[in-house]
Amino acid sequence: MKTLLLILCALIFATTVRGQVSGTLTDTNGSPLSFATVVLLKSADSTIVRSALSDEKGHFALSAVPTGAYVIKVSSIGYANYLSAPITLDPSHPSYDAGTIRLKTSGKQLGEVVIRASKPLVQQEAGGLVVNVQNSLMTKGSSVLQVLARSPGVIIDQQSSAISLNGKSGVMVMLDGKLLRLSADQVAALLNGMTADDIDKIELLATPPAKYDADGNAGLINIVTKKNKQAGTSGSITASAGYGKGDKASADINLNHNSGKLSLNATYDYAHDHSYALLLAQGTENVPIIGGPTTFHYDGQSNHPADFQGFGGGLDYHASAATTIGGRVYYSISSSQNAGHNFGNYVLPDSNLVFDSQLTSTSRTYYLHPSLYLEQTIGKDQKLNVDLDYFSNTSNSPTQVQSNFSDSLFGARQRNLANARIKVSVGQVDYTNQFNKRLQLESGIKGTYTFSQSTAAIENLVNGQWVPIGAGTSNDLATRELIGAAYAVLNWKPDSLTSLSAGTRYEYSSNTTDHSLNAQYFVDRKLGRLFPDVFLSRKLNANDGIQLSYTERITRPSFADLASYVAYNDPVSVFTGNPALKPTITHNLKLAYNANDYLFSLIYSHDADPIEGVQGVPGPTRGLVYLTPENADWQNNLAAQVTIPLKAAAWWEMNYNFNGGWHRYRITYFPVLLLKSYLSYSINFTESFKLPRLYAIEVSGYYNSASYGGNYRSNGNAICNLGFKKELENNRGSFQLSISDVFSAASYRGHDGALITDAFNSDVYVNYQAESSFRPIVKLSYSRSFGSNNKKASRDTNGTKDEQQRL
Repeated sequence: MKTLLLILCALIFATTVRGQVSGTLTDTNGSPLSFATVVLLKSADSTIVRSALSDEKGHFALSAVPTGAYVIKVSSIGYANYLSAPITLDPSHPSYDAGTIRLKTSGKQLGEVVIRASKPLVQQEAGGLVVNVQNSLMTKGSSVLQVLARSPGVIIDQQSSAISLNGKSGVMVMLDGKLLRLSADQVAALLNGMTADDIDKIELLATPPAKYDADGNAGLINIVTKKNKQAGTSGSITASAGYGKGDKASADINLNHNSGKLSLNATYDYAHDHSYALLLAQGTENVPIIGGPTTFHYDGQSNHPADFQGFGGGLDYHASAATTIGGRVYYSISSSQNAGHNFGNYVLPDSNLVFDSQLTSTSRTYYLHPSLYLEQTIGKDQKLNVDLDYFSNTSNSPTQVQSNFSDSLFGARQRNLANARIKVSVGQVDYTNQFNKRLQLESGIKGTYTFSQSTAAIENLVNGQWVPIGAGTSNDLATRELIGAAYAVLNWKPDSLTSLSAGTRYEYSSNTTDHSLNAQYFVDRKLGRLFPDVFLSRKLNANDGIQLSYTERITRPSFADLASYVAYNDPVSVFTGNPALKPTITHNLKLAYNANDYLFSLIYSHDADPIEGVQGVPGPTRGLVYLTPENADWQNNLAAQVTIPLKAAAWWEMNYNFNGGWHRYRITYFPVLLLKSYLSYSINFTESFKLPRLYAIEVSGYYNSASYGGNYRSNGNAICNLGFKKELENNRGSFQLSISDVFSAASYRGHDGALITDAFNSDVYVNYQAESSFRPIVKLSYSRSFGSNNKKASRDTNGTKDEQQRL
């Protein structure tokens, strides 16, 4: 890997160095002119060679210019065009500094100018891809989780809510740069309640740099919300209603006030989702707790209404030109009920056990996140940021089961208790020093303290009293985790075409158990490690570029993975955690190339001790199947990603994204060795059509091929969506109609026991049917913005650059 890295670096630097034309644009008063168009023309025939826009300070740079004779043309709305005298670039003078160019105002006054522009749906940045979600007609009325599931390379397991990126599990989720230290199902519940109307973009960071937390061997997903950038008072409202097999509704209100010195923001969002699902399973396995080898079929029906409310507010105060302070608080309440019906039968050598049960559960979750920040500019080249955050997540999920099945350790009447409380405190200081135009230092320190407490039990009703059913099915666990981190990144631009970023992050973590009813679940673990990264980028010409990077990352087991919770699954199995889980260490090598908006990348990664979720293994109660996470020995991945945007006509745009690769892993926690290699891929597409009279249509969808995890094969599946939009005139808002899963194809099939024989001789075929498999989900949304339209930049009020997912 090191040899390959050196060879690729040499090839990049071997590219022929060309010249550069640069300068600064101002008006006649000396104020900088931003976003003016600068064009370099051949002096002989006025052919366009290079073009660029000036930045916010009026600077412009035209790179990769071959030798020759040119003229510089500058144009900007409201100003007279500028045309320079001829200039010449030759080997002895490959670059030219035009100095300060002053543009004169035009004698003609323009009326109101309305500029309608849009970013590409998918863009490439240093650590991965950026999805500009508001460019999709399917966004309005959708939840954040639904939009994330439609993003390139993202796959969300419909049963476990686990998220994978580019074919790898172990991805961590951030909200505005703050790591969500929650379990996969808790993250899914939070994102499923949040409306996507407040989301600006989603960053899919397969190889994030050192300034981000090292957590997440598959990378990071950063969900970035919209920020207040308008002077005066402004806001937006969005409301949607829909139906699938159950009713849907959502509403979002966003209010902003920016007086220049003080910025205020308040949000409220509501979501209601009455969903249905069906789980079908059939096959054979050896389950001693009910008598040994059995052939069975199992049906699980879920009737699940859920409600979510979120409240947010924040302020930014610009105390001076150099100092900004602010804070934000977000609070959400989610509640859900589940009236489930499970039934089936188990055929044993000498009997036939019929199972029929009714499940009733009520779950409530409370989430609180206050934050404070200070942004201080020191001189003109240094900046200091201080961020303080606190997260609290409290959940209570009791479940009662009325069953006719009493042939195992489960009685006719059971209940499942699952209560959890997680508190996270985060402090971070970041310092930036721009030594000169070519050299910059980024550094920082961060501390995270987490306290987690969970109580779980499965109990039978005996003579009117709730009694624990046995060892291994109850616990009361409290854990503490401390993570200290420090990082430094040096950014160097040796020339106008090349940039090099090299850094390292040191993290020390300590995990301890306060108390536990079961000694098996005591944890006392400490780990200190350096995580280096290197990013090398080079422009090949004005539109093409190449990037090479090497990063190291870690995936720590989540608190739910380590905890001793026990949750009811079916009469012969329970979900639980694994306190013996090891963290996963990952090495990534990435090569990326962009040609205009066409994006290509190749990533090789090696994982030591990758965490496999939900594996059927023996546990404390003999004969009972424990569904728990386990460590594989290692996993290698070679993944390719291609993004192809096409514009067939002015009214027809297309975007296609391909993710695919080779995977190989080894597992020794089964009775026999499992060594598996396979190929998998996914395809995302979006077709957008702009029609007359402000109408638009969008067709989008994805296909995920078959893949493997542990001893389980997931079959391929495909989804197609349809969206319609009508913009109302005079800024009166817009209507959008979305149809999710047009062909009702959301059926997810799999095979447990597909590769080797496990401890229970499992050979089980599973079919999970999501709500849209019964009928497509149709939603109608209305949205409107109001208030001031004068753009004025404001500080992104997000503090610490990472926190919230391992709860």
